[in-house]
Amino acid sequence: MITTTEPTLYWALIAVFASLLIGSIARFIALRNAEETKRRKRLASLRTWWLLAVAVSAGLLAGRLGICLLLTIASCIAWFEFTRMLGPRPEDQLAIRGGYGLIAINYLLILFGLTSLFVIFLPISAFIGLAVLLLIKGEPKGYTRSAGGLLWGILFLGYGISHAALLMILPETASAPLGPIGWFLFLVILTETDDIFQAIVGRLFGAHKRHRISPVISPNKTWEGFFGGMLVIMILAPLIAPWLTTLGQQAGPFSLPEPLQRWVAPILVAILISIAGFFGDINMSAIKRDAGVKDSSTLLPGMGGVIDRVDSLTMTAPVFVYFVIWWTA
Repeated sequence: MITTTEPTLYWALIAVFASLLIGSIARFIALRNAEETKRRKRLASLRTWWLLAVAVSAGLLAGRLGICLLLTIASCIAWFEFTRMLGPRPEDQLAIRGGYGLIAINYLLILFGLTSLFVIFLPISAFIGLAVLLLIKGEPKGYTRSAGGLLWGILFLGYGISHAALLMILPETASAPLGPIGWFLFLVILTETDDIFQAIVGRLFGAHKRHRISPVISPNKTWEGFFGGMLVIMILAPLIAPWLTTLGQQAGPFSLPEPLQRWVAPILVAILISIAGFFGDINMSAIKRDAGVKDSSTLLPGMGGVIDRVDSLTMTAPVFVYFVIWWTA
C-alpha cells in the first residue's frame, strides 16, 4: 500500500515546513516580552505543531496505508478521550471496547477500497452494535444517555474524521498533480489554517469580546475571528488548489465559464470549510463544557488532547468530500 512518491509532494511538504518555520520565527519574536506562563504555553504549542507536521508528513509519504494508519490512531485516541469525558458507567465498558473495533474496521474498508461498504458500515454497525453491547449488561439506568452519547461520539470521531481518508480512494480525486494525497493535504491545510487565523484574528481584533458568537459554549469565538479565518482561506484556496487538486478544472453543476470556474469552486470550498470547521469546533466545545473540562486531555502540550486538534475536521472532512463528489459529478 506504500505508493511511489511524486516529486511534487516533496515540494508541497517543503512549502508546509517553510510556512511553519516562518510562523515559528514570528512567534518567537512576538513572545520575547510575554509573561512566563503564556510564553511556555505558546512554545509548547509550537513544538506540538512541529511534531504533528512530521507525523502527517510521514503519513503522506506512506500513501493510503500511512493516512489510514494515522487517522485510525487519531480516531481511537479521540474516542478514548471522549468516552472518558462522557463519564461512562461500568456497564458501558464493553460497548466502549467494541467502539475501537468498529473504528478500526471502518478504516480497513478504506484501505481496501470498499467505498460503498464504508458509507454504510459505521452508521449501521454502531447504531446496532453499541446498543447490543450495552443491552447485554442488562442495566436500564443511564442507558439512554450512554447509548446516545456513544453513538454520537463514534459518528463524529470515527465516521466524520475518516472521510478525510476516503479522499484516498474516490474516483474524483485520482486525477490531480499529487493524486489523492493532494486532496487530503488541501483539506488539512485549509482546515488548520482557518483554525489558526480564527484564533489570531480573534485575539487581534476581537479582544473586547463584544461580538461573541456563542458566549456560553465558546466565549473566545468572535465574529471578527470567524470572518478573518474565512477570508484568509478564501484567498489561500484558489492559490493552492491548482497545485494539489483539480478544483477549478470542471465547469461544475452551474456550467460556469472557464475564467470563473478556476476561482468559484475553491472559494466555495473555503467558505464551506470555514463554516463546517467552526461548528465542528464548538460542537466538541459543548461536550467539554458539559463535562466540566477545558481540554479533552493533556496529550498534546500547549493544545490539549487529540479532540482539541481534530474537532474541526469532524465536520470539514465530510462536507469537503461530498462537495467534491457533487461538483465533479
